[in-house]
Amino acid sequence: MDFKEKLYQNYRTTHNDLLHGTLTLEKLEKIFPVKDFYYAKLLPPAKTAAILDVGCGDGNFVYYLQKRGYANVEGIDLSSEQIELGNKLGIEGLHQISLQDFFKGSDKQYDCIIARDVVEHLTRQEAFDALCLISAALKPGGCFLMQVPNGQGLFFTSIFYGDYTHEMPYTAQTARQLFLNTGFSRIESYPVNPFPGTWKGKIRSVLWKIKVVETRFWKMVESGSPLGIFTANLIAKGIK
Repeated sequence: MDFKEKLYQNYRTTHNDLLHGTLTLEKLEKIFPVKDFYYAKLLPPAKTAAILDVGCGDGNFVYYLQKRGYANVEGIDLSSEQIELGNKLGIEGLHQISLQDFFKGSDKQYDCIIARDVVEHLTRQEAFDALCLISAALKPGGCFLMQVPNGQGLFFTSIFYGDYTHEMPYTAQTARQLFLNTGFSRIESYPVNPFPGTWKGKIRSVLWKIKVVETRFWKMVESGSPLGIFTANLIAKGIK
């Protein structure tokens, strides 16, 4: 058996549950402010926007979008365990299917397609092919949001090497290169900074800003440029 097929088959019980524990809707709703902090400004303003979550897992982001008023949201994932859990929790619009098969069987156009913690699982060729399909499924002016491990991040290794199925990390530069060659015209990348919504988060946020200033200084010394994103993950947004 292909190792990825086996690991995805048991992804919930051998990975996610061990990291995060048993999932409940109450747990999901508690972290809605975190998702607001990272994603609210990047999502389509119209609540009627057609949105697809690729690699949706248990449907947690689909549920978040639905609770935030988006009425036309779907999610797809390969893992039967993940989709079954989402269905058990009552999350609507989830489909167990591959990205390739889904797009072959549908000519629907989307305003926004999202892939959170997904593209790093693909080989370079698979990622290129996937983004070509995603771009073709977007309406003109539609957007693709991708969260991936950041190869320039100071502590990205704990995330990237924390999953046996990961293939490669990205940087703002490689994300831009990939997007520009798969049908996107404008690309922006953002750090995934500490969430400052609690007093601990505020302390982490301040200390992280100090660390970034220090990192930019030494990067300037070494390379001549202070620019970069240094968080463990980054979010890239491409506009078709």
